[in-house]
Amino acid sequence: GQPPLSTFRTLSVDVSDVNDNKPEFSQNPMELYLTENNIPGSSIFCVSASDKDLGDNAAVRYHLVREESSQMKIT
Repeated sequence: GQPPLSTFRTLSVDVSDVNDNKPEFSQNPMELYLTENNIPGSSIFCVSASDKDLGDNAAVRYHLVREESSQMKIT
């Protein structure tokens, strides 16, 4: 049309990270067998996991889960 109508704008876009990556353990699966004579309170195993997300979405939490077979699973 006449006169031609147009405009230019500069926009700022902030991209937020979403929680789209699962945490990954450094070893998967992990198995640990303990003897019955360990000293109470002693360190028996080190678990490490990381998450490719950013900020709060990269937080990794561990939970001990007891299964019926009396084994424990870390999730």
